[in-house]
Amino acid sequence: MSAVAPVVSLGPLAYRSERMARVVDLARRVAGSDANVLLTGESGTGKERLARYLHEAGPRHPGPFVTVACATVPSELVESTLFGHEKGAFTGATERHEGRFEQANGGTLLIDGVDELAPSLQGKLLRVVQERAFERLAGTRTIAVDVRILASTQVDLEERVAEGRFRKDLYYRLNVIRIDLPPLRERLEDLPILAEEILRHLALGRGQEPRRLSEEALQRLKGHDWPGNVRELRNTLESATIFHEGAVIPAAAIRIESGRRPEPESSARRIAAAARQGVTLSELEEIYIREVLRRTGNRRSEAARILGINRKTLLEKRKRYRIP
Repeated sequence: MSAVAPVVSLGPLAYRSERMARVVDLARRVAGSDANVLLTGESGTGKERLARYLHEAGPRHPGPFVTVACATVPSELVESTLFGHEKGAFTGATERHEGRFEQANGGTLLIDGVDELAPSLQGKLLRVVQERAFERLAGTRTIAVDVRILASTQVDLEERVAEGRFRKDLYYRLNVIRIDLPPLRERLEDLPILAEEILRHLALGRGQEPRRLSEEALQRLKGHDWPGNVRELRNTLESATIFHEGAVIPAAAIRIESGRRPEPESSARRIAAAARQGVTLSELEEIYIREVLRRTGNRRSEAARILGINRKTLLEKRKRYRIP
């Protein structure tokens, strides 16, 4: 019988799975460097927490850790938010404002949702990544900063590059080291210890004794697909602790849809049915590509690997079949 892997905890990144062990091992190895890191993964997988770990475990930890969430900043304010502005730069700019790069000087800057940046800002960001220098909006003085840059995204940036929606040179500058965080549904063995860690943090914040899950409640959690990943798990457990006051949380307090989404009929059965219905080879290819993309969570690189084609060919086929 193989030994049970020990539990390792990095806050809400508590884990015992080999998948997460490889992620954290890579993070440990690059934490001490100043290399740019691209963090990828679905929403709620813990990209910001891992970014904080990279900062806290590295030599920049005495300095600031600053985050800018591009998706939450109005498009007309993104440039000012990142690079700052001078007084009078635009209507309402009544005084000089330091941007996130200046605020992160001597520390680390996480650009969350870097894919949201407009092409014009991608060019300005490229200059900062290369030269660590920029001008404030409407400014004339070049400002030098000493910042480690981390970027995160939940989309396929390689595909954005292929589509001409993201600068290739910027992508390669940000992607010096890439760390992919797996979705919770692909590391369900971590769910019990994640839940325990989350419940402990919730109790600590309220000055209470930690709650625990009943076995039925835990099984109910394991039966869910977790599209919102660890963030959804935390919200679910916080809700359960609010609506149930006992020390042990029952399954009835877990407010999620029970069970997994039903699996579609097998691929072999679908192919046989398609043949009976006179489906063409081209139509069958479309069905298969759609199925592989669905099963990989729309992760194009993984889908291309399974299909045995390169990413460019996959992109061409998606355009041909109008697959989003």
